Formats: sequence, structure tokens, C-alpha cells
Amino acid sequence: MASRDVQIGRAAAEVAERMVREAQTSNALLQRIGLGHLPQEAIEGGASIAVGDAGLTVQEIRASTTMAATWRLWGRGKTVLAVHPEMGAELRTYKVGKMDGGVFRRLRHPDPLIVLAEPWPCALSDGSPGRLLGLFAIGRVRNSTLLCSTSDKRMGTIAVMAVAEVLEDPDGLPMLEFIHCSIPAEPGDRFTAYDLAARIARKAGREDPTPGQQGLLEDVLRLVSYVCSSKADIELAAPSSGKSAKRGPRAWNKPESFLRVGWRLGPRLRLARIRAQEAGRRARASAGSGTGASGWRQYPHQRGGHLKTVWKGPGRAIEDVALVEPYWVSQDLLDGDGHAPEGVVRPVR
Repeated sequence: MASRDVQIGRAAAEVAERMVREAQTSNALLQRIGLGHLPQEAIEGGASIAVGDAGLTVQEIRASTTMAATWRLWGRGKTVLAVHPEMGAELRTYKVGKMDGGVFRRLRHPDPLIVLAEPWPCALSDGSPGRLLGLFAIGRVRNSTLLCSTSDKRMGTIAVMAVAEVLEDPDGLPMLEFIHCSIPAEPGDRFTAYDLAARIARKAGREDPTPGQQGLLEDVLRLVSYVCSSKADIELAAPSSGKSAKRGPRAWNKPESFLRVGWRLGPRLRLARIRAQEAGRRARASAGSGTGASGWRQYPHQRGGHLKTVWKGPGRAIEDVALVEPYWVSQDLLDGDGHAPEGVVRPVR
């Protein structure tokens, strides 16, 4: 039986394969109808779509062009960042506050495809339930509609194409929805997930975003900002040893740049939560035996993890993302079952 790491790796590879195949299909469609030049023009300049063609509307051609151009930019490096399920579960609980755009110029791996080995529940554009599979992250040229690599100095924003699975398709067919958003990537740009969601809502003719839109943008910021962190847990997957079973003519060749995100840190964070409960039980026996100055103890609680923009380097001019792990406050006041007493603030003895 395959190890858990192998099973997670296979699950992530299947998600990545599905996302890449859908984007590649758009490229093939445009080539089939004689518009195969449009994706490259969306990168290099010259693309102009004024009327529909071959039974497609202008909006459909534009959407296919963006997807195909995204696939082409990703295809230059074919980097897949596979998020471990336990790291994903931890990241999803982390709060994201006001971010600085300079952080998003720090992608170590250009134009990545970030995939969730265990997709996250999300809301689709119509409010129906879906599952976030992952996202493509490429660049957009400053003050332009042209797309570019995230390593391009001309980049002004990160162009994100999030991919979600539709759970309630009326025809019962496996369908995907593509959600596009932009993340400012200029130093000094300050914004929140609500700001980005509001921008999408205004384009749709609404004043305020829905809770689902804001939630999705928070998830996007969690994923992209974490992989931009200089201390993100990212490692190259170990090469497989031995002969692998043949999977048929449609088997997908795993990209060489298949990187693991949180495979070391994610399980450790989960164990830390369990150990915090156990430590509380052990501390209870000696909680009343200490001595010290009189005063008041803060109510015991666990402070949630969060992603925080920090500045470092000479003059603190370099933006970075720090992941602050959850921790207990007044842990020794937990009861025998590791729970905080309700409504009690105990004095220090």
C-alpha cells in the first residue's frame, strides 16, 4: 500500500492535471477556429477582439484567450506547488489583514500553479457551493492589459485565475468555474481581501461583494501570500524510486518542478494543537503552586494564527510575509480536560 505522502502526491497531481487540461483545451479551441494567435498577442501585444467568431461571443473568445495565455506562461516553467492537506487546513484558519503589494513581487517560482491536494469549500460566482481546486498566478504589465511572467520587471499586478469545481451542476456533469482577480504588486499598495472583492463586485454592477466573494479572495490571498514568504515551507518532491506502473496512454507526465508546500510544517502544526491540550492538563497540577507578584491573569485562550506583512533589511524597506503560528495565552489555567473555564479570571498568587 502506498504511503500517505505518496497518496497525497497523487491526489495533488490529479488536481493539477485537471486544471492544466482545461486551460490547454482553451488553447486548442482557439487554434481549431483559426484564432490561435490571440493568446500570444495577449502576452506580446496586438490582440484585438471586436466581434465574435465561429459561434463564440466576444466574451467567450476573451475568456478563452486569457486561459490559453495563462497556460502558455505557466508552460514555460511548468511549476506546480502542491499544498499538503494539513498545511491547507491550517492556512485556511489564518486571518489575512491589510497586505502590501510589494510582498507579491517575491514569488520564488515564476508563474506557478498552486494546487490543493484536498480542495477547500468555496462559493461560486452565483453563490452556489463549490470546491476550490487551486489557482494559476501570472503577471500583468503595469498600466496595461498585457499578460507577462511574474518575474518580469514590468509587472504591476498578479493576475490570478482560480479554478473551482461546480458541485450542483443541473446536468450532473463535472464542471469547472474560472474566477479571475488581480492582486496589486507594487510596493506601497495597501489593500484587504474586501477591497479586491469589492472591485470584482463593481465590475458586475454591484456596490458590495457577497460574503462568498470575499471568502474566496481571502483564500486566494492566503495561498499566494504564503508562497511569497521567504520562510515558506517549500521543497522539491523526492524523485520516485523503482518502476512505476503504467497508467495508459492518457497518463500525465508530472512536471519536474513539482514542489511540496507545507509537507513538513503542516503535520507539525497539527501536532502542536494536540500537544497544547496535553500540556494544559499537565500544567494544571502545578498551576496553584507557584509564587509571584499579585496581579491578574489573562483569560486562557488560543490566539489564532495569521499572515502578517513585515519589513526587514536595511531601513526596513523589504516587504515579506511572516506566518505567526497559533499559541496559548495563560495555558496553565486550562482545566483537566484542556478547556478554558467559562467566565473566570484568576488572580496570580
